[in-house]
Amino acid sequence: MFNLNKDAVRSDADKLAEEANNTVDKVAGQIKSTANKVSDNIVNKTENTKDQAEALINSLRALMDDLKQTTNVDEIKQQINNKIADLKHVVTDEVSHAYSTSKQRAVDAVKEHPVSTLMVVAGVGLLLGYVLGSKQSSQ
Repeated sequence: MFNLNKDAVRSDADKLAEEANNTVDKVAGQIKSTANKVSDNIVNKTENTKDQAEALINSLRALMDDLKQTTNVDEIKQQINNKIADLKHVVTDEVSHAYSTSKQRAVDAVKEHPVSTLMVVAGVGLLLGYVLGSKQSSQ
């Protein structure tokens, strides 16, 4: 009724494993490429944020120098608080943007290669089943 030729099954399993390995390598390469792009983007954003933070710090220093000449402490305090709020807003925006960009690129990579992703997941499940199954049978 069913042809259970062990060599044919083993050969098919080897072919499937080889295809899964090739797919894993391909997806891993794409993920690595995407990760490198995201990393470069984050580095650029971080450098921009650093430059903006340095500019705000220099502005704060200028305000402190003005404090030496000004008697209106409440006005200076308000200006410092405004500059700190600006810095917080800039940093929060940059981190939020970097996170959303990274998340979107990962989603896009999975959407572009759903079959490859499914094969990777199936391969990992098959491997885990084999490893866990062999541990239980040895006990």
